Amino acid sequence: MRYRASLVEQRTGIKNSIHALLSKSNVSPPFRDLFCPSGMRFLSSLELAEERRFALSGKLRVLDALSQEIKLAEGVLKETYRESEEALLLSTLPGVGMILSLTILSEIGEVGRFHSAKHLSSFAGLVPSTHQSGGHQRHGRITKQGSRWLRWALVEAAIHAAGKPGPLRDHYLKVKKKKGAKVARVATARKMATYIYHMLKEKKTYQELLLSISRPSDLG
Repeated sequence: MRYRASLVEQRTGIKNSIHALLSKSNVSPPFRDLFCPSGMRFLSSLELAEERRFALSGKLRVLDALSQEIKLAEGVLKETYRESEEALLLSTLPGVGMILSLTILSEIGEVGRFHSAKHLSSFAGLVPSTHQSGGHQRHGRITKQGSRWLRWALVEAAIHAAGKPGPLRDHYLKVKKKKGAKVARVATARKMATYIYHMLKEKKTYQELLLSISRPSDLG
């Protein structure tokens, strides 16, 4: 999962560098998605200064190579996903598909090593930092300690879940109204970590978990 993620990061970097090269060349692409088939044909036929044409051609070759490697990695992951009961279980969460479920599982490992849902959230770096001063305790931004890949997966899932009806969206909107979208995304990611902890511990789907509690807040 980390290998695939690193490839995707590299591909995103190449795409950004291509956008920067076009900007320096005063070229405004006529495509919303520059890297769709029509956009790629546009890039391949674009007339630029010799040194920039050379650089663009090289970037496009690297982009193609990275895309091919990502496809190969995802082919292996599809097999893993189909054979993983836990990955299929997590996919019942709104906003969680193959990639996010496998990323979450690969970073968590054995859920039994976490003694609570809060412990899992702490491992993901999603709990607020705590500061002591003059006998007073105050909470600051999230620690961002622990697994950055797990934190990324949970926040990404939270963004998707915020657009789907249900308790997670309700939680997102409630926090957003009080503290803004950024804080709401983190709060929803933390809520998802809580659900995931109980789903894996109790071997329940998202729907089964919700049915087993009187209200979502019962899980903390």
